Amino acid sequence: MQQKRPILYFPEGTAGAKEIFGGFEKLEVRSYFADQMFQVVKEAPEILIANTRLMINRETILKFPSVRIFATVSSGIDHVDFDDLKKSGRVFLNAPGCNAGSVAEYCYAALLQKFSLEELRLLKVGMIGHGNAGKEFHKILKYHEIPSVFYDPFYKAESAPLEEVLRSPVLSYHVPLTKQGTDSTFHMISKELIDSLKPGTVLINTSRGEIVSPEAFLRLIKRDDLFKIIDVFDPEPPNREFGQTLAETSNSIFTPHIAGYSQIGRMSGTYRVAEKLSILYRDPHLPPFESFLQTVGDFKTETFLPEEDKLLRSAWKEGDPTYFERRRNSYPVRLDWGLT
Repeated sequence: MQQKRPILYFPEGTAGAKEIFGGFEKLEVRSYFADQMFQVVKEAPEILIANTRLMINRETILKFPSVRIFATVSSGIDHVDFDDLKKSGRVFLNAPGCNAGSVAEYCYAALLQKFSLEELRLLKVGMIGHGNAGKEFHKILKYHEIPSVFYDPFYKAESAPLEEVLRSPVLSYHVPLTKQGTDSTFHMISKELIDSLKPGTVLINTSRGEIVSPEAFLRLIKRDDLFKIIDVFDPEPPNREFGQTLAETSNSIFTPHIAGYSQIGRMSGTYRVAEKLSILYRDPHLPPFESFLQTVGDFKTETFLPEEDKLLRSAWKEGDPTYFERRRNSYPVRLDWGLT
């Protein structure tokens, strides 16, 4: 009698999942729609891949008693309670740094919506955080001879003082969301900080919406003398009323948490999780990553932002708060720029 294969479930819309996971021989691969996630319980999956909207905690573990491995094809971990995982003997897989280059290219493309390259070379970009995305953004800036400086308490030898970085005419945040310890990033952007920014300052947030306090965010969008490049919000998605306010906010670029959603950013997350599963289940080696990539298309990182911003604002103006998640869950292939 043939042994039943463990079941892997992934959400529809996961970039490259059908092709990449479809090569497994020792796993039975199935997909689910986001609104049907809890219906897969009766199929007793052993591996559940979900986006970061699913809080992986004791409650979720109890709802999915058959799941041994929870995974997300992104770098995020702030939705995971690792103490609950350890107590239950479950495993969590993710793909740290998979979309770092994607986020970095987004930041550079966004700055070029405001400045020419020549103008950028006369400014200084201050980065808060020098992790995966921060490092990739730094490489792009250095290659294009744009002055930059960063603050990161975990790179004390190389880090500039925080006060110096905060005086930069461009501020870009590249930090994880943390709520514990002396270096907590939760609400690290305060109303007082926003009030201290000089007119003309550019603020970029591609980290998490929760690093900005609610009071600070309200002050930020009211300051017409600041240029705002915002990919993340708190809460997500913004409700109908607040979305309509954001739609009318001037001097800004808004996108629905898709900075890291370039083709390579998304596909590499899927591929890295697949690599880990192939080791754990001793499945054959995966085909080369490049074999899964699309090489032609009109939707490109270097030019997509005006349309992305326009689509989100249109949805907000129409009072449609559901567009935000629909866009994320069915995002088109966005070709990478190739800068990282």
